[in-house]
Amino acid sequence: MVDADLENWIRQLPKVELHVHLEGSIRPQTLTELAAKNGVDLPGGVTAIYQFSDFSGFLDAYMRCAACLCTQGDFERVTYEFLLDQAALGIHYCEVFLSSMQHLRRDFDFDCLMQGIQAGYRQARSETGIRMGVIFDHGRQFGAQEGLRVLERAIGTRKFGVIGLSIGGDEVNFPPELFEEMFLRARQAGLRVTAHAGEVRGPESVWGAIHKLGVRRIGHGIHAIQDPDLMAYLQQQRIYLDICPTSNVRTGAVPSLNEHPVRRLFDAGVPLTISSDDPALFQTNLVQEYLLLAQHFGFDRRELQQLSLNGVRASFLPEQERAELQARFQQALTALVV
Repeated sequence: MVDADLENWIRQLPKVELHVHLEGSIRPQTLTELAAKNGVDLPGGVTAIYQFSDFSGFLDAYMRCAACLCTQGDFERVTYEFLLDQAALGIHYCEVFLSSMQHLRRDFDFDCLMQGIQAGYRQARSETGIRMGVIFDHGRQFGAQEGLRVLERAIGTRKFGVIGLSIGGDEVNFPPELFEEMFLRARQAGLRVTAHAGEVRGPESVWGAIHKLGVRRIGHGIHAIQDPDLMAYLQQQRIYLDICPTSNVRTGAVPSLNEHPVRRLFDAGVPLTISSDDPALFQTNLVQEYLLLAQHFGFDRRELQQLSLNGVRASFLPEQERAELQARFQQALTALVV
């Protein structure tokens, strides 16, 4: 049973979301309309494609969602709606992943694509004040050479709000080491970097992302729990894990919620942030993820406040803007009764 008072408190809690994919955040009604407009098959409709039971089923659903985005106007609409939904949850800033290869494979003009995203962002920001940065997320399974093409698009569209680069996708067969050159060039170009690692593979994947890719923030990283030395290193070096509990259960990265290591990682001092990953596909949102931490894992309100501030500290905002946002959060948290 949901504690209404707690849910209301979490909604008022100022929040940042750092690990959320645009293509996995499309409103169901919008997805239905875009699929019909653009001739994309959704077998059984939106509700049916959301009923996947494993990671391959999730990827199929995700790619169908991405295929529904075919025009600049499509990207504008889903970005605008996504940010309105984020702002309604008490999210002040988010860093959204764009699955770049899904659109590069279709020869999509990235200036056009990002102009659409920026138009949606400008409208949402004017109405709500929410802020956003865009991270190009490269699917490992497409290889390192294609990753360099993605990097070119990221560098070329920085004027439209692209701030970073990531790798996701098939972690099992494509370790971080394959993308060392791509990440070196990204850092040299001034892009911020992160990587999905330790989601379905073990601690070696997280170590590789840190030492070979130079990341200071890890997407998921839950299997770091298997290596005490790694957990100590993450704590000492203040390398953040972006944790997405519902996602990890729905994709099978953990067998069940009871086996999720978020509480143990937090108690060990590993710096964590909380995100929803693909809120539409996983039928969740950031408020629900915070509720889950409180009601299932026993996080109290002061610990939830700490996670909120962690989101600011781990963000890719410029240093001065990050400090200003942290000051505003701390002032808001002081006024929020625990």
